[in-house]
Amino acid sequence: MSESKRPTIRHSGIRSGTLLEAVQNTVPFLFEPDFGGPMPDAPIRILKSAVTQLPSESDLFDYFDLCLSSHFATVGSFVPTDVDLAIREKLWGFVHSDQVLEPLWMRTAELLTWDERLVSNRFVGEDVLKLSGHQGEWLTVAVGAYATAKRIGSRFLPEIREAIEAEVNREEAALKALRESWVQEGGSTAMKNYLSGVAAVAHNLGDLDRMLDAFLIEDTDVLKRRVYRGAHEDSKTIRAGFREAGAVYQVLLASENHRNFALRSPKGLRKSPLFLLPFGLFLDDWGRRLIKEGFLAGILNEGDLREIIEALVMGWKKLNPKSIYTSQGYSRALVGMAHGLGGKATLFNAVPPAIKKDLEESGLRTLMGISQEGFEKKLEAKLRQILGMNSSLVSPS
Repeated sequence: MSESKRPTIRHSGIRSGTLLEAVQNTVPFLFEPDFGGPMPDAPIRILKSAVTQLPSESDLFDYFDLCLSSHFATVGSFVPTDVDLAIREKLWGFVHSDQVLEPLWMRTAELLTWDERLVSNRFVGEDVLKLSGHQGEWLTVAVGAYATAKRIGSRFLPEIREAIEAEVNREEAALKALRESWVQEGGSTAMKNYLSGVAAVAHNLGDLDRMLDAFLIEDTDVLKRRVYRGAHEDSKTIRAGFREAGAVYQVLLASENHRNFALRSPKGLRKSPLFLLPFGLFLDDWGRRLIKEGFLAGILNEGDLREIIEALVMGWKKLNPKSIYTSQGYSRALVGMAHGLGGKATLFNAVPPAIKKDLEESGLRTLMGISQEGFEKKLEAKLRQILGMNSSLVSPS
């Protein structure tokens, strides 16, 4: 499209400069010269280029690219940028022809190929079997393209519908492969991989359903009949697999699917992509990494360490106000940190008396007395129970 025909927009969204500053604040490592390698993916190129040439928020294409890249780069971070509504709904409202839809859809289709592993630790598997929360973000933007194509009678409608359905089917296959791997291999690694896949798919399908509802896609729509609430017209087996994953998610993982507001304060966590959170419960190794590759490596200082421990303790208390201990991820992170420091005593002495008291006298003390191995074995037993499996069906680790 020629420069003279590029669509201009007027809106009340976040200004380009403000958005770029937010990205620089939450993922500062992205702007380091070598980050992403010599040929980085589009979002990294777009954001780094914006530092020297700020995109105009009045140009639909440039602003869409900046919002999409900003969301991609930060959605796996501790402080995501608040542009999800823009890329999912608002900016599609400016599209009234295929001439405008085509470049936006092409960029959206490309989004699915961007490598989220550079800006997130919430992924499992590789290549065609990879599952991550970023794929759910793609589904939400793609539904925006789909609803727009329906609205304007676009020739791209079948292509968009097929792309969304193909992604849902791919995620079904990837989840099935993770489950089969756990059944065949047993052990904590395979179990955690499967549960991480469950967490990713639950997030992705939930976002997909919400966007289909948001755009009021009718129940008779072909795409909605095939993907809404995990439906699949051609395979009851796959549909049952989604139902099974949903049951697992509700019992074991739903309480861990929060926004981690408590971890937005410690700015030390933003210093390296190594410190980005993995899925849900499995934070023992993350806690050890904070010590080994953060504190002991000199990236995190004593002040950073104190702030992180305090945030984890206060976050755990807020998530478990009635001492039911439904959310245990933060306690597992503290166990990992204590292990990395050589013992709980060193961890306790790194914080002020009030926080130390919480560590020594609250339910955290009980949870921190459970080893990673013991915790994961108990979790695997619960998983087998949910799935109605005998322990003999899973090979020993």
